[in-house]
Amino acid sequence: MEQDNRNHILNDINQIETKLKELEKEKENIQDSCSHKEWTVNFDEQRSIKRYCSECKRELGYATKEEEQDFLKPRGQQHT
Repeated sequence: MEQDNRNHILNDINQIETKLKELEKEKENIQDSCSHKEWTVNFDEQRSIKRYCSECKRELGYATKEEEQDFLKPRGQQHT
């Protein structure tokens, strides 16, 4: 009985991982078709300041020093 439960859990996890891969591929296809005309600056997971497309959220690279300084200013003092 316990073995059946472990197999069920493993099957569920495998299905989730397969679905995640499919969704990541779909996300990549959408981002590949985006023109990335507008972007924002924000932190990534490692707390680096990077540019991201405003429409598809694709990482576009590191922000310039000026963009970093503007991003780190208190709200209301940033350039628009």
